Amino acid sequence: MVASTSSLRLPLTSWRSSSRSVPLSTSTPFQTLPASNNPIRLQRSALRYHTTSGSNSIGSSSISRSSSPATSKYVLAAVAGLSVAALLQYGTSHLKGGDGEAHCEARPTGASVQKGGNQSDLPEISHLDPKVIEDPSVPMRKRMETYVKLLQHRIVSALSEEEPKSRFLIDSWLREEGGEGISCVLQDGETFEKAGVNISVVHGMLPPAAVRQMSADHAGLMEKAGYRLEGKDAEVKGLPFYAAGLSLVVHPKNPFAPTVHFNYRYFELTHPEKLADGSPNPRHPANRPEGSKDSDQEPLAWWFGGGTDLTPIYLFEDDAKHFHKTLKDAADANDPAFYPIWKKWCDKYFWIPHRGEARGVGGIFFDDLTLPQWASLKDPKGSFVPLSDGGKPVIGPVGPSVALSSERRHTIESLFKTVRSMGDSFLPAYLPIVQSRKATPYDEDHVRWQQLRRGRYVEFNLVYDRGTKFGLQTPGARIESILMSLPLKARWEYMEPVGGAGAQGRDGSGTSQREAKRGEAEGEEDQKEERKTQAVLRKPVDWASA
Repeated sequence: MVASTSSLRLPLTSWRSSSRSVPLSTSTPFQTLPASNNPIRLQRSALRYHTTSGSNSIGSSSISRSSSPATSKYVLAAVAGLSVAALLQYGTSHLKGGDGEAHCEARPTGASVQKGGNQSDLPEISHLDPKVIEDPSVPMRKRMETYVKLLQHRIVSALSEEEPKSRFLIDSWLREEGGEGISCVLQDGETFEKAGVNISVVHGMLPPAAVRQMSADHAGLMEKAGYRLEGKDAEVKGLPFYAAGLSLVVHPKNPFAPTVHFNYRYFELTHPEKLADGSPNPRHPANRPEGSKDSDQEPLAWWFGGGTDLTPIYLFEDDAKHFHKTLKDAADANDPAFYPIWKKWCDKYFWIPHRGEARGVGGIFFDDLTLPQWASLKDPKGSFVPLSDGGKPVIGPVGPSVALSSERRHTIESLFKTVRSMGDSFLPAYLPIVQSRKATPYDEDHVRWQQLRRGRYVEFNLVYDRGTKFGLQTPGARIESILMSLPLKARWEYMEPVGGAGAQGRDGSGTSQREAKRGEAEGEEDQKEERKTQAVLRKPVDWASA
């Protein structure tokens, strides 16, 4: 008799910020546990819990020094499903006129010397003023930078509480052309096989070609800029940009604890100070006559983006429900239209076409969250904002489909509050799941399935993820940062019977039919839970209402 994973129900209503689990003995590589303790495959008699010694842990003294090109772009792009392609989809080779050289000095933070007990190293935040986050008189770029740095510190602190063995490596870097970042990375831990929590705050000049490419994902950007950007009569040589964001990927060690990813970001374009001929740009605030309208002080264009998704190895329905319900509650508090539209976009984005399945059980995903082009930042009433579910407008017999829109009016303040709500919801959405699953006994068969599912994660990131693809195609890219989102271990088996055998077509129908017949014929009851997980990935589920 195979026990269902859904029968293992633990409270997920709160997360413990200071609790610490007692680590299992590490005197031997594996600790044999009685079969009765395992919620899955109770018939197995030799369950093993992997407790590798700390020889591979990362110490805080191993701070890297890097002069690798394009570091600033990829510290965040490496981890996000869509970061600054979303955050910075345009290489530093463009930003510096084609030579691709961005000299970055990596340096330890002041908190690198903190040690003792279970407390990992933490990024430095003593210089930050939390009050600016709520101050509308402060430029949004400064407020977002402060928020993501403080959120990074909170998340690294919380994850460190769950990790008795390894420490986070705190790798701070500076970008010569403008900007900085902090990469916090942990590997080979007792709780986390690999975890990365990164922030990037960069600024510079986008050349016309990059603005044109960006306009493909942000409709009307070229027109909104209002400059002739190309040709012999180009008015400017490019547009100043600013990007700030936080990105995270966590791969737990225990097969029953799910992988999670998230990133939240802010991007803006502003007026250049000089025109292409070297003369002052009258639209730049420094060159504007006194008494002129202050509308031009607003960024040319700005938007928020981000999202998060959960990738379970073994499906626990309570975990998926809790994760989605927490996200929905956070989104609904700002606008009831957000969650259902962003959930649909997430299901579309994290789909693996050649497998006919999703990467995981989804979450939310959004981009280009901004006010309508005609709206003013100074209007206190706000405006209804256009939304997208990731699909293209459908043209039918009666014309284009009705555009998606928010249910409430919004200002830049309410949209910033929305992004903070979603970022703040990460720990209560994910940490209780890790706390309830990290000590679940497991054996080599569970690890094998974990590595097979992690293989799917690798396939998506390398084949479909826009940020990863762009980074790998850019000369001089910092490969370590780009590939940091990948797990330490993954596996591919030829004709694997649950998720890999006889795959036919891009819709996955051939795969599921043949697998079902094969499973019935061979009576593979001991793979019931793996099949359950595989089956739910074929079609999105409304977990928040399930």
